[in-house]
Amino acid sequence: MCGDIIDDIEDIIDDGIDFIDDIIDETIDFLFGWLIPDMPDMPDFEAMLHGDGIMVNKRNSDASLPVLYGTRRVGGNIVWLAVSDDNQFLYVVVALCEGQVARMTELYLDDKLYATYTGSDGTFGTHNQAVSSLNAGIPTNPPGNTSGLNIQTDHPMYKAVEVINEVDTDIYPTNFIFFDGHDNGFGTSGNFGTESLGWTSAHRGKGICHAMFSFKYNADAFGKIPKINFTIRGKQVLTNLTSSSLSDYTYSANPALCLYDYLTNTRYGKGLSPSDIDISAFTTAANVCNTSVTPFTGASTQNLFEIHTALGNKTKLIDNVKKILSSMRSYFTFSGGLYTIKVEGTGSSVLSINEDMIISGIQIQGETKQKRYNRVIARFDNEEKNYQPDEVIYPPKDETNVGASYKYATMLSNDNDEELHFEMQLPCTTNPYQAEDLAELVLKRSRDGITIKFTATSEAQELIVGDIFQITHSGMGFSSNNFICVGLNLRNNGNVGITAIEYSADAYTYNTKLKTPDQPTTFLPDPKIVAAPVLTSITDTPVNVTEGNLNVIMTVSFRGTSDYFVDKFEVVYKKSTDSIYKSAGISSNQVREIAVESGVTYNVKVRSINTLGYKSAYVAGDHYVVGFADPPAQVTNLAIDYQDQTAVLSWTPSADLDLAYYHIRFSPDTTHTYPNTTVLVEKVSPPANSVIVPAKAGIYYIKAFDLLGHESTTETSVIGTISEFQGQVLASTITEETGFSGTHSDTVAVDGALILDSSGNFDSFTGNFDDAVGLFDAGTGVASSGTYTFANQISLSAKYQGRVSSFLNIDYLDYINNFDSMAGNFDSVAGLFDSAGSTVDMDAKLFIATSDDNSTFTAFRPFQDGNYAFRYAKFQINLTSNVSSATPKVNNCQVKLFMTDRTEKEQNVASGAGTKAITFDNAFFTEPSVIIMAQNAAQNIQTAVTSKSATGFSVTFTNAGGAAQDVTFDYVATGQGRAI
Repeated sequence: MCGDIIDDIEDIIDDGIDFIDDIIDETIDFLFGWLIPDMPDMPDFEAMLHGDGIMVNKRNSDASLPVLYGTRRVGGNIVWLAVSDDNQFLYVVVALCEGQVARMTELYLDDKLYATYTGSDGTFGTHNQAVSSLNAGIPTNPPGNTSGLNIQTDHPMYKAVEVINEVDTDIYPTNFIFFDGHDNGFGTSGNFGTESLGWTSAHRGKGICHAMFSFKYNADAFGKIPKINFTIRGKQVLTNLTSSSLSDYTYSANPALCLYDYLTNTRYGKGLSPSDIDISAFTTAANVCNTSVTPFTGASTQNLFEIHTALGNKTKLIDNVKKILSSMRSYFTFSGGLYTIKVEGTGSSVLSINEDMIISGIQIQGETKQKRYNRVIARFDNEEKNYQPDEVIYPPKDETNVGASYKYATMLSNDNDEELHFEMQLPCTTNPYQAEDLAELVLKRSRDGITIKFTATSEAQELIVGDIFQITHSGMGFSSNNFICVGLNLRNNGNVGITAIEYSADAYTYNTKLKTPDQPTTFLPDPKIVAAPVLTSITDTPVNVTEGNLNVIMTVSFRGTSDYFVDKFEVVYKKSTDSIYKSAGISSNQVREIAVESGVTYNVKVRSINTLGYKSAYVAGDHYVVGFADPPAQVTNLAIDYQDQTAVLSWTPSADLDLAYYHIRFSPDTTHTYPNTTVLVEKVSPPANSVIVPAKAGIYYIKAFDLLGHESTTETSVIGTISEFQGQVLASTITEETGFSGTHSDTVAVDGALILDSSGNFDSFTGNFDDAVGLFDAGTGVASSGTYTFANQISLSAKYQGRVSSFLNIDYLDYINNFDSMAGNFDSVAGLFDSAGSTVDMDAKLFIATSDDNSTFTAFRPFQDGNYAFRYAKFQINLTSNVSSATPKVNNCQVKLFMTDRTEKEQNVASGAGTKAITFDNAFFTEPSVIIMAQNAAQNIQTAVTSKSATGFSVTFTNAGGAAQDVTFDYVATGQGRAI
């Protein structure tokens, strides 16, 4: 591909033109051989080599490449584009100019400085490159592989953040290799792994200064293919014209040396032999260009002339020569069989011509309005303004250093107040002081511009174009007047036709300029600088609960900026324990609502985005989401309503959205606090706000629990007062305290109370004895659960149904009874400071097992006061604790069996003439009372009840004589209990 470009260049050269004739014709056409007017006749396809055009990235792989002399900022041709298989990387190869150049000095991406290179110029004949990274793949190391290469870390394409292995990772998405264009080329494919994409090791870019880029896609860094510009110190040229050693090829912006290189180069220039060139004249011209001048007071010296240009390979050779000449006010001619050059300037006459040497009349042309100027405007690309098109005017607005006769008002008056302006192009000049100096010369020469033509004798053959000579001619009033030869025409008879213009040394005297004013600060906004928003607040609100999910919204509010071009904002967030941010979207809204979790700290960042896609820096804030993390509110209006053997507890429903259930506890001792109670109802699920419980005298407590397990910080209680139920009698009582002599499993009776056993033996402790936390008798910790099976059971004569009631009086025993012995952090304790123990982590529950034969019992099941049917009943207490330093302490444990009143009756029973045996349908627990009522019995009938028991009775009716009588009777038996 790059070879094709070189072939195009050679084809252009091989088309050929009569170079000598062009030089002669073109030189005489102008007043000054080096002067280029405002509208040069150049092909359109080369017009982009000036001003902004040279910095455009063209996508034309067969376009010609410019020849870079001096230092210029260029864009180049994009000759290859490819995307990696996974669409992560974009690879770009940009052909910049003909090689070999000295080095790059700057790299601009999207018109913002990305890198500078301060290393030495490359050695001619040896390939040199500047490399930011040699690694393929995701670039996680900062660029800067080559010594002297400095990357601007504030450039938006320098660094970005991407998720790698689920971690936010800094990446460096831009890497490049710059090659100076050595003829052997340089293979870049291996560095970026582009072999499979088409740019292989065979694509070496021989003789082409080019660069290869690897762009790792990142939305924050790139919105499009970046605009690429390099500032390049251009061609290395021969600086010692009497030598051909490679060591004498170095960077130079000397116009005479660059012209020599262009004339002798066989690839992009004319290809002349050094023997065809007046080496001495070129050396002299080069020395004149290197004359040191001080452009303004206080400035460092600079060369009188320099060239900084890009020559088009499709431009006519003579036009490129004229461009080079424009930078050093010189004449380029073919004389004595050699191409020669002479820089206009101060000097002395090389020949005196008198009337005897003039063999024809002298034609004199005075000044004309067309070639007399009172203002000259020189247009050029200003190196002080990033090579943007600029202009200087002579005389300048501030005429402090302008001679009196050249002040604008004076010249305008001398020209009858007619504005005589001339606009000129300086395509090879980038220094404003050199541009002004050339404009000054043009103006001064135009006002002393007498042109003469005459034929002289053969003595004038020693003149060459650019020489100063004197004329003495009495008829014309010339007395040793100085002229510059601008044209020679050798006649067949040896005479010489001469064209000359008047010479004034003052026009070539270098005048100190005024320092160019500092470039004013622009008030136009830089689209790449985006103002960040102002984060005003982050709040959260519980919304609802759906299918067990707690929905919390975090609201991020921020204020936009005064930046008119900002039209969108991006919000990202993450849990503080996470490493990856999530996007909450990009929109113009300045309030964002984000679904989050309760009890979590979130990191939030917000940034602005303008209409061109450029982004500001993030502003950040942290927020702890309370949401549903607050405990439920205290339950209110707890009330009790006794209804026979049951009680109805009711309360006002909680308004908490995350309410999970209500928890009810009870103690028969109304002085007991919440921890010293047992669970009565584990859970009452909303929306219920009441529950039926056994009717018991004592204190009832209620708390609300939420879906996260938080409980109300304060319990609500109600005291219930009730005496023994009417219509029942105590049938049996079991009392286990204080001996608790039943069966223990991880429980123990201590000081007349039942508690969980502590684990470990005294001699099992580690560490120092006095380092133990808590009480000595707590051992190494309390068992988490244990059971105690009663020593006594209820045994009945038959299976009966009765009401069983329990009485459990418990305390909360905590072995860590000192404030500073508590485990964990002080601020992690739930509840109020003075009620840190109100959260209950223990319980004592009663269980019952029943049997009909005292052999096979049911499994133990939770016990609640109520009616049970059994012959034999066993009881067990299950103690639990979630705190290793605490245990429930059962002080009193009783179980009572009550038999309720019942009546059994029968009517119209015939006794028969004898004893009538009555058997109850269901036996009573104890012998009932029986009332017998005879129907229509005769007087003196006696009633005798015998064999009365819990199962029945016998009755006999007799008359006065003692004879049994058949009597119809009714009976009512009243007692307690019912056999099943």
